[in-house]
Amino acid sequence: MSGEDKFLGSDWLLDTKEGVRLYHDVAVPLRHRLGIVDVHTHYSLRQIVENQPFPNIWKAEVLEDRSEYANCDHYIIQLASKFSGFSQALARDPGLSDYDKWMALSKVFPNLEGNHVHQWFHLDLKRILGIEDLLSAETGDKIWKLAEECFRREDMWPQGLLRKMGVRVIFTTDDPADDLYYHKIAKETIDDIVFLPCFRPDAYCDIFDEGWRDNVEKICQLTGEDTSLRGLVEALRKRHNYFAEMGAKASDHGLLEPYGLEVSEERAEQIFRRAYDGRERFAIRSSETREFISYLMHKFCEMNQDRRMVTQIHYGAFRNANQYLYKNWGANVGGDVATEGVTIVEFLNPLLSKFFSGKSDNESHLILYPMNQAFSHINLTLERAFPNVHQGFPWWHNDAPYVMEHFLLYTANSSLLSSVAGPVSDARKILSEGSRFEVFDRVICKAVGKLLSEGQISQQGAIRTVEGLMHRNQARIFGLENPY
Repeated sequence: MSGEDKFLGSDWLLDTKEGVRLYHDVAVPLRHRLGIVDVHTHYSLRQIVENQPFPNIWKAEVLEDRSEYANCDHYIIQLASKFSGFSQALARDPGLSDYDKWMALSKVFPNLEGNHVHQWFHLDLKRILGIEDLLSAETGDKIWKLAEECFRREDMWPQGLLRKMGVRVIFTTDDPADDLYYHKIAKETIDDIVFLPCFRPDAYCDIFDEGWRDNVEKICQLTGEDTSLRGLVEALRKRHNYFAEMGAKASDHGLLEPYGLEVSEERAEQIFRRAYDGRERFAIRSSETREFISYLMHKFCEMNQDRRMVTQIHYGAFRNANQYLYKNWGANVGGDVATEGVTIVEFLNPLLSKFFSGKSDNESHLILYPMNQAFSHINLTLERAFPNVHQGFPWWHNDAPYVMEHFLLYTANSSLLSSVAGPVSDARKILSEGSRFEVFDRVICKAVGKLLSEGQISQQGAIRTVEGLMHRNQARIFGLENPY
């Protein structure tokens, strides 16, 4: 092959000289100085606190199936399963060794070239493990052995990796009933990385879910409340207060649609009783589901305002679309897809007018993350109409470089880049934290560099915008000016 191979070279993703300068002269020094602040992850804090070596690269990079640490990289397994020789079933087969699974993945992995998952994966190998080879049938065994040697070193264990990548602040995602035991241990034993819980109450809102009644009983018993609507709200309030005392800066809500209708307590109590006493399961798109979750969302926003916490809503995901995956391995294994037909403005407007209109300095902030990026324009217009509403950085299926760049350029002209809440990894594996933020930083510089090259932004403004998107916006919105 003639010519230089630019794959993951020093200027990869950067297509203007302005973007190159912004990345090397602004972004790299800023990231080195301030480190990574990641306000949405799915890490197992237990795994980080216990700080045991990774058993092998399959568990570190693809699928960790030990129950105490269980997590996986949905992206890798989803894409690799498109090809004969690898499948979801193979990846989760307890009868196969991790080595055999890794070698099966190695054979099909070259087919992922061009996708950002392939790029992230090799950034992990290159930047963290010092492995330059591309994964293939010919290199799979070599990479397995080289990684095995790396994972023997203590600086390559979970805490060492986070330090190597310059992580300073990590938000975890936690059920309100969680005792946050590992957060307590982390505060006592890890003094150079801040771990903060994030309040995620979906299990107590989802009256369409078969486990909802048990969840209500669990949290009401935990807090000494009776199983009524008022008891549930008070139980959640007590846990919310506990999370705030443990340093929580935000709540997080995964909704099919961004429910925020004004609903009376009487109506919400009626729905609660039908679901709890009558054991009635409502359809996910029923008026009862919409009204019940709306009622609780108003309560959560009220709690957040009292505690100066941010409300994060991600919506537009149709959960467990692949029933084969759900029936065999449960939820959160990569069977979710973006949905259409979502009502945004009409459902959300009462909530926005009540809590995020800008009428008071005491209002907290709302961040909207759409699973379907087609909804971004609606979010941007809401952001302009309501001062404390912010568009979330593209995530989940939208965190590919092209989509992120398009979003940033569109936002620059439709709203404000200085209002974007900043990138989040949504990460499930520690090994990729640095790689994801390198991609974020490069895409930010690529987009802002393009604006600079076209004369749409000043040199000073470009620097300020890059710094804002990388750090300052999040610090302001989440109250993290001095987080460490």
